[in-house]
Parts: sequence; C-alpha cells; structure tokens
Amino acid sequence: MNGVKTESMDHYGLVMGIIEELGIMDVVDKELPTKSDSKIVTHGMAVAAMILNGLEYANKQLYLTPRFFEKKALKQLFGSDTLEAKHFNKETLGRTLDKLFDYGVSELYEKIAKKALDVLGLVPTTIHLDSTSFHLDGAYIS
Repeated sequence: MNGVKTESMDHYGLVMGIIEELGIMDVVDKELPTKSDSKIVTHGMAVAAMILNGLEYANKQLYLTPRFFEKKALKQLFGSDTLEAKHFNKETLGRTLDKLFDYGVSELYEKIAKKALDVLGLVPTTIHLDSTSFHLDGAYIS
C-alpha cells in the first residue's frame, strides 16, 4: 500500500471544535498579532496546540511537542495545508509563551472568558473577587 498515510484526531477534534467555537485562537491572534506574514503558526494556533498537547503530554518538555503532532491530522485540526508537526517547535511555542507573559495571562484569560460568555449566551449572576491577601480577625490595637 504505497502512499497510504495514517493520521489520527482521537478526541482532539472535539477539543479543537470547542476551541474554535469559543474563538480562543481568534482572541489570542487579535490581542497578540503575529508581525511576520511568512509565519506559519500564529500565536493563537500555538496556544491551541499547547492546549491539545497538554491533554496528553502534560509533564513533557516543550521540545517534544513536534513529536506529539507527528501522526495527528493537522489539516483537519488547524485548517492549514502547509502546517507540519515540526512547525510546533520549542522556538515557536517559546515565542508565544513570551508574548503571553508580556501581555499578561490573567488579562488575556479575561478576554477569552468574556468571548466564551458571549458565544455561549451566558450571563453571570455572581462574581467572586478576592481583592486582598491579608485577613484580620479581631480588633486593631489603638
């Protein structure tokens, strides 16, 4: 059987569908635009790749990420004909992690959560705010 290539999606197709439906890659790409037109992997794609990778290779080194994607159906998962497993290398993912740090992961998470609420049509009825890390029981001594 020459020319036969087997790729799998496993449960990653379902997870990627949720990532797309919630617009996670879109939010990341809007907030962390890629400056190079020749770049194959956007920051949004890198974040999605790290989410997928984290479901199986949670405690593996970053440089092993291409190995994780070697037999995955990348065209179906990411919608790109030019994407290859080698593109999810430690330099690409590292640049994205640096951008996430510089932007602020909490700030980006807030935007992703807002987008998810909008897409799902959810309206929060309660809010939790932990505004301090100090706690006092009793009375101050005057």
